[in-house]
Amino acid sequence: MLHVLTKTDSLQALRNQELPVNVEKDVLLLTQDCVYAAISDHKDHLLILPFKQCYILQEDVEARGVKLLIDNKIQLVSYDLFVTLTQVNSPIVTW
Repeated sequence: MLHVLTKTDSLQALRNQELPVNVEKDVLLLTQDCVYAAISDHKDHLLILPFKQCYILQEDVEARGVKLLIDNKIQLVSYDLFVTLTQVNSPIVTW
């Protein structure tokens, strides 16, 4: 399953275990304002680290000017790879 997180509120749901996720199998993609969670000192950063497959949309990182702050454990992906992730993962859920 591909989880596309767009808002930091989604991370609160993840913290409260309200999102049905499997950190071993599911793919997490941080987009829009949720990219801030990829910054090491963000309050929700530790929530995303257990995911075996965690990505962050490069264009959203660059639009917010935080590229140099992003934890190098999280892979930046372009829109092209975003499309590929949607093609190889099913279902897709946006939070």
